Amino acid sequence: MTILRAVPSQVLRLILYIRVSTAREDMISPELQEHTGRKYAADIGAVIVDVVYDLDLSGADFAKRKIGSIIARVSNDEADGVLVYRWDRFGRNIELSLTNLRMLEGMGGVAKSATEQFDTSTAAGRFARTNMLGVAEFQRDLIGENWMSTHARRIRRGLPHHGAPRFGYWYCDTCPMPEPRSPRGVRRERQRRQTCEKCKAGIQIPRPVYGDALAYAWEEYAEGKPLHRAAHELKLEGLRTYSGKIITDKTLLAAMDTGFGAGYVRVTPGARSWADELPESAVESTGIHKLDRFIWIPGAHEQVIKSEDTWNAYLERRRAGKRIASHKTRAKYPASGLVFCIDCGDKSGVPMRAGASRGAGGGLYLTWRCGKIDTGECNHSNASREAVDAVILEWLQKRAKDDGTAQAVAQEAVKANAAPVGQQDGPDHWQAEISRLKTLKKNLIRMRAADEIDQAEFIEQRDELAEEIATADAKLKRAKKRKTPSVPKREVFQGLMKEWPHMDDDTKRAALKKVIWRINASRGEFHDHDRYTIIPLWERPEPEEVGR
Repeated sequence: MTILRAVPSQVLRLILYIRVSTAREDMISPELQEHTGRKYAADIGAVIVDVVYDLDLSGADFAKRKIGSIIARVSNDEADGVLVYRWDRFGRNIELSLTNLRMLEGMGGVAKSATEQFDTSTAAGRFARTNMLGVAEFQRDLIGENWMSTHARRIRRGLPHHGAPRFGYWYCDTCPMPEPRSPRGVRRERQRRQTCEKCKAGIQIPRPVYGDALAYAWEEYAEGKPLHRAAHELKLEGLRTYSGKIITDKTLLAAMDTGFGAGYVRVTPGARSWADELPESAVESTGIHKLDRFIWIPGAHEQVIKSEDTWNAYLERRRAGKRIASHKTRAKYPASGLVFCIDCGDKSGVPMRAGASRGAGGGLYLTWRCGKIDTGECNHSNASREAVDAVILEWLQKRAKDDGTAQAVAQEAVKANAAPVGQQDGPDHWQAEISRLKTLKKNLIRMRAADEIDQAEFIEQRDELAEEIATADAKLKRAKKRKTPSVPKREVFQGLMKEWPHMDDDTKRAALKKVIWRINASRGEFHDHDRYTIIPLWERPEPEEVGR
């Protein structure tokens, strides 16, 4: 059945793109860019169908910005092109800017500037636009060189390379402390700090309560105690990061790795912004893989830890911790990494970690805790570690005593769920199909650029190809992930049951990973075995079905 499509309207539909790299007094404000863009669109008889913002993002990097999504929307006929305030808003990397402009215009889209208006349908217009993009890249490089000089000057003064407040510190003792807020909220204090002489000096001071909390965490870690316990205590006290997030062990470790609380400023010796010679007081590389690229120099600020011994003990523990990679650590419990909470709103399941809690009578219960309990996203009651182990053992014993019925049912389920994989349904077939469709799309764009087909026909065929490519890509992913699982025979489970009492927990966990995909824990009574559902590997759903 042929689907008739309406011929696109002659009114030019534009997406207004607004970018600001850093909030400052001499910036081109988003309000100014939007006002100028809308006025220009009205003057040329165009309509703004959407306004897209990229705030606090550099024009040099296209990966994090929304230019790609705008081009995709033009390709899907949601708009006819993009409008910017001036060409440096589109990008400050001439090579990537021209590449994205050619991609946009190659599919029939347009790019316009509200303040730098060139007729890009002519060679002279394209030359002028390329020159403006080149000027934008030159300005970016010049700004970068100036910033490197600024960083070097700050480091020579014992200040960190940027002026953002560090965890446990604030700018001065007269300006008000911030409340937890959105990630970029601290920048709202910038204008106030620019009028304070103490703030402008750039030497941060320990923040009440938070500085003591950082020192406490450092001392606990240096003494060999688990860092997550200190993080949990700080969470209970209501302490948060400047962005308003809950403090975790990773937050504390990242803060300690900077060395700022120990009175140091962390620098990269090979950075172009640093002087050729380092001061004699610099702390050399630590021997810790993650931190080997840094050195520490004495800062101008006050340290929060009481002695240098705490810093040295911290480094020693960090060195010791790197000897065992996380992927080589031994499992402490048979079900480690297998238990998932499915009752906290995340349909794909959230991994549960081992913990302990005390009941009303004071008894200690070994538990599995949802990873979102600490963040307040899950109100799930704890799962009993003892009950999970019992359910696993019951499941293994049932498989070991199977008279062949369960084996046959499992095999039939595998056959029913397994899609036939052949030459017409394998990865090679779909990869070749995607290449063929993309070649057709390129040819279609060339035909439109050469005016061999009109806009309506181009849009119709382009949309059909886009749908076919998306379908083929989805089938390629499924074909790559598709495996025909095998159901272990009864003898395998019998041998496992025979050796089970003699295995340590790490070996048990390795054996379970061969037959169990996951154990889902739903809401229910603490010791209720019916709460837990074991999903064997041969019943594992397709990846795209997880989370539905």
